[in-house]
Amino acid sequence: MATKPQPTSRAASQAAVNPAASKPFKPVLLLILLLPAAALMAPTAILLVASLVPTMAARVLDPTRGNYLTWTVFGMNVVGSLYFLHELWAMGDDFQSLMIVIADPIGWLAAMAGAGCGWLLYLIMPIVAARVAAGQSALRARRVDRDLAKLIEDWGQGVKVKGE
Repeated sequence: MATKPQPTSRAASQAAVNPAASKPFKPVLLLILLLPAAALMAPTAILLVASLVPTMAARVLDPTRGNYLTWTVFGMNVVGSLYFLHELWAMGDDFQSLMIVIADPIGWLAAMAGAGCGWLLYLIMPIVAARVAAGQSALRARRVDRDLAKLIEDWGQGVKVKGE
């Protein structure tokens, strides 16, 4: 009589019993890990929260299941916020420098322009993907027509007739 193989670890046995136990992303754990880091680098955290407001707005407005708008705006918004971070870290990571940096309109322009580029990328990519797909379909259709012409040349016009 064959025996059932036993799981090798406790995590594997929990995953076998409860598929939700193997869920890789745990927001509570991430929050617990990030709060002490934010407390240690308070001016940087405050600056990032302020400059990433467009990402939070995109998260609220995101209709897609995979949060594509949120991730696109987040990536570009972080790149735009790097100007702020560079200025803050160059002046010193304290609250006096934070007030100077947060009042800089060039930093706000960079952060908002980055978020705007993320929105544009999100809006333009479906059009680009549709154009690429249409081009690939046209290439396939031409290839089929070329192959059909070669078959007709080799086997005669009877290859092209339907229903026989």
